[in-house]
Amino acid sequence: MKNLKKLLLVITLCFPMVSSANCEKWINHLLEKYHSSRDSDNAVCKIWPADKSKTIVVLPIPNEIEGTIYYDLDVLLVNTQSGELIAHKWEQDAFYSDAVELTDFEIDTAHYQLNNESRAFGVRANFRNYSRIFPFSEQIINLYVQKNEKLNLVVNKLVLKNDGGELDDNCIAEFHSKNAALLLGKNTTNNYKDLIISYNEQKQIGKLNKKGKCVEEVTKSIKRKYTLHYNGVEYPLPKPLHSSL
Repeated sequence: MKNLKKLLLVITLCFPMVSSANCEKWINHLLEKYHSSRDSDNAVCKIWPADKSKTIVVLPIPNEIEGTIYYDLDVLLVNTQSGELIAHKWEQDAFYSDAVELTDFEIDTAHYQLNNESRAFGVRANFRNYSRIFPFSEQIINLYVQKNEKLNLVVNKLVLKNDGGELDDNCIAEFHSKNAALLLGKNTTNNYKDLIISYNEQKQIGKLNKKGKCVEEVTKSIKRKYTLHYNGVEYPLPKPLHSSL
């Protein structure tokens, strides 16, 4: 069962740390300069292909309280050559990690050109649990736009992928998967292009057929499309698109 195997792989494989060897030297430099009393977990960086004079650095800073890890997040834009700070965004308790673990971060530098002057970049956060019976994983994305010395968070916790279900050792299973494509629309609102979110949602079951063979059956398949409009501060997300993690 192809999709069941994929779902099991989600809970057994670790996500690799995404980073650029040419920029890693700035991670410790920035931690020492701006967060000297704290450590970072899963920090990543990437030279921005759209403007190689700038490097994106993501510093997740954990704080454990009664078994739950809360992450403060510092997202920084620095000069690639000098490490000098250009702009940043600090978010206290941006994410938390408990039974569903925050495993790693990725920097997304796709072509998010919101208008002639503003190009966004993304920070993706990956989550999963370790349950074989109730596997779950989710990937969410934040989008940031530079405005002078600040990075504005214009998209907050948009779900790009969500997989989960219930499995047993005898093939019986129920599971779901959601996958989203994030595209730029043709229209603009408040001088920023609309964002088009195309969602594919599928529900499946695993069962034994009359011959005792494990087979997979799609019970529901839905395609949805959402248009997000910039309100002057951010792109508000409808509830189905916003992560609770």
